[in-house]
Amino acid sequence: MKLRVKDIVKIWNNGAASLVAGQEGLMRRIEVFDMMEQPNIKPWLREHLLLITTGYVIRNDKEALLNLIRDMNEVNASALAIKTRFFDDFPKEALQLADELKLPLFFLDNNAGFVELVFPVMTAIVESRSNIELDTRYQIGKENKSELDNRLFFDLINRKITQSEEAEYRTASLQWPSEPVRVIALSLETEQNSFLLEMKKEQQTKAISRILEKNHIRNAVICSKEMCFALMGISINDTLLDIIVNDMIQKTVEINNCACSAIISNPLSDYLKLADTYQKLKEGFHIRMIRKQQWQYIFLDELQYDRIMLHISEDTEVHQFIRCKLGSLVEYDRAHDTQLLETLEALIQNHNSRKLAAESLFLHRNTMVHRINKIEEVLHCSLDDTEIMEQLEFAIKMKMYAH
Repeated sequence: MKLRVKDIVKIWNNGAASLVAGQEGLMRRIEVFDMMEQPNIKPWLREHLLLITTGYVIRNDKEALLNLIRDMNEVNASALAIKTRFFDDFPKEALQLADELKLPLFFLDNNAGFVELVFPVMTAIVESRSNIELDTRYQIGKENKSELDNRLFFDLINRKITQSEEAEYRTASLQWPSEPVRVIALSLETEQNSFLLEMKKEQQTKAISRILEKNHIRNAVICSKEMCFALMGISINDTLLDIIVNDMIQKTVEINNCACSAIISNPLSDYLKLADTYQKLKEGFHIRMIRKQQWQYIFLDELQYDRIMLHISEDTEVHQFIRCKLGSLVEYDRAHDTQLLETLEALIQNHNSRKLAAESLFLHRNTMVHRINKIEEVLHCSLDDTEIMEQLEFAIKMKMYAH
């Protein structure tokens, strides 16, 4: 059975939406729906598409609204359903154009939740494929949701969603966990992680979601080319959280055949904060790599010092300071195949104890004395000078983060 716009009119006849234009297009077929909130969505429009939107990004741009209607008609899309609360006065020209092109235009109830608007449509689309077995129909729904999950996640982290209302209705329509939420990010320990995770993305997503569902935790799981993200509520205790994270790591290792680490975010009170959290999580894995840290999983809070140091190290003046203080030593090591910088780092890490530094490097004390003398010669300074050592320590720490 083919689903048509006239069927959607019946589905929404409970007051969720009203048909305001394009009544002659009720026989247009519907095979898919989408929710989009961006200025230019023409590249994503397709045949038999029911487009649902708040219209927020085009609320003050009549021409953009008219172009959207024209573009939808051009690709033989099904219908446009739009909320009008952001429009001071909905353009009459848009209604006239929809009538002219016979493109059905719905006004959505501004107070209706998007779960009640979207879920019946999703169900109708799946059920309309009457020649498909039940399991297959269920799979179609899951795949469609997975695609929408990914699109929403990347819209959030790329800050394409700026209004809390839009974030609220889109997350609710996809049955994401209610705020506050936390994010568990998983990253593979290989230079080829993007290829591995990309090839096994579907398997990875299902496995992580299954772990959470087994513990009756509402979730959304998204795999990017770099990492896998599990969004979940915060109402579980630390013991269960530890079990879940370790299960996720173990399953990720099994699927991708390589080591894996995880970072647990702070609770997010608003999905609009996801972009900042995403950036912090990426920084966390970067810190683990450059610092050669060995934790299997960690809370994001525990990396606060490292993240602050990382941000300081990105300053141009800090880069100049590093070159000024350590540049000559780096060049000398490169030219003479020596390890003077490594020796200086060991000395600082051992609180300027030459004995402990020598032991950490497995050096004879005479060799250590020789290296110290050479460092002082190259840097034109005395390592007995407290102020000099403080500056060198800062430069070395910054160099560690500035990779």
